[in-house]
Amino acid sequence: MRCIARRLECPPSTISREIHRNGGYDGYRAAAADQATWDRAHRPKQCKLAPHRSLAKGDAAKLQQQWSPQQSAGWLKRTYPSQERARVSHETIYRSL
Repeated sequence: MRCIARRLECPPSTISREIHRNGGYDGYRAAAADQATWDRAHRPKQCKLAPHRSLAKGDAAKLQQQWSPQQSAGWLKRTYPSQERARVSHETIYRSL
């Protein structure tokens, strides 16, 4: 585990947790662990931009103009300062579009 951690430049405890969480030393399989990670990360909550198509279209237009999701999120925050629904993170923009 320490060798793997050194090569990945992360703490050995991270590797240990990953292995124990996904089948243990003898049962760990990378593909199954990756799928389990995606399954655990699944959120039943709808993405914040999904019900607000006008905001999503504005984001899409900015991305077509070569804006980054970070720039688009900042633009939304400045353009609609009093609207809570317009405050979205760049991660939300990545997931939505």
